[in-house]
Amino acid sequence: MSKKSPTIFILKYRALGDSIMGLSTITYLRSIYPNSKIYYGVRDWTAALYERVETDADQVIPVKFDSFSDFRRMWKLFNLLGVDHIHELHLSGRTKRFCKLYSMLTKAKYTFHNHHLDAKGMQVHDQGVLKPLIQRDLDGAYTFLGENKDIPNYLDFEPRFKNLKVTSDFSIIFGVVATRQTKMWALENFVKLANKIKESFPHYNIKVPLSNSNQDKSIREKLSKLDKGNHLEYIIEPLAELPEIIGAADLYIGNDTGLKHLAISTGIKSYTFFGPEPPNEWHPYDEKRHPYFYIEPLECRTRTAHYCGLSECESMICLDNIQVEKVFEQVNQDLRNV
Repeated sequence: MSKKSPTIFILKYRALGDSIMGLSTITYLRSIYPNSKIYYGVRDWTAALYERVETDADQVIPVKFDSFSDFRRMWKLFNLLGVDHIHELHLSGRTKRFCKLYSMLTKAKYTFHNHHLDAKGMQVHDQGVLKPLIQRDLDGAYTFLGENKDIPNYLDFEPRFKNLKVTSDFSIIFGVVATRQTKMWALENFVKLANKIKESFPHYNIKVPLSNSNQDKSIREKLSKLDKGNHLEYIIEPLAELPEIIGAADLYIGNDTGLKHLAISTGIKSYTFFGPEPPNEWHPYDEKRHPYFYIEPLECRTRTAHYCGLSECESMICLDNIQVEKVFEQVNQDLRNV
């Protein structure tokens, strides 16, 4: 493999937010290998997000490993691209089987980082150390592709879409969804916050991106009943449309979910509500540019691990103690300065 310009395939077979955070590693590798072909493989359903935006990858490629025909298609694609080095940012059992076989039969190098393993038997820099997720991705890429350069710092590689040209439309994005109920600030709180914002800043539109899933339909129904002032505008658009819609906003306010990472990648400021999971790992961003609300310490959060993994919780003390008044107090200054 040529050290000057290898053809590199970075693979992150995970959810939407994880794929966005992986852009940081793509940018880091582009800084080392400016003349290389660098491809970024993401789960097939997330790939639509990248259809109309530029990244530091030569191409963002949808990948799928659900069947033998998927394996065969990916094999042909890797051969067509002339891949020299496959690096997986966060190991998946399904992808590992394919990549190991491809590496063995074609001599392409295959490396990976498993965030969940301890340091035993692993050569990745600081393996097993709890760090911001982007930093862990960078540590893996640095170990296997770093060319003996300095260890990258996650604050220097915030994920960002390139050349995204949008103009402020005086809107605020509310991120009301999440992967589980325990990560969701109460819908009633979002409506109360919307009322306060519209009372002081009536020219702002408050947009709520949602999908057509049954869960999101249920959320919309509940919000519509709560929103007596009709202050919320629901955005149900394909993934490819979201970067421009969100990038035109002035703020993201919401849960820790893929939508938050998308907002940050467009360059807008964010405020995030953290409940069961600590921000030091799941919020790999500059806290001044992207502040968050987090109640600590809470013994229940760390009873079985370094975070709470419950999908449902009766008390919701972690998020219910984040008061609407406190949130408005902080975002109020930002809106006055726009």
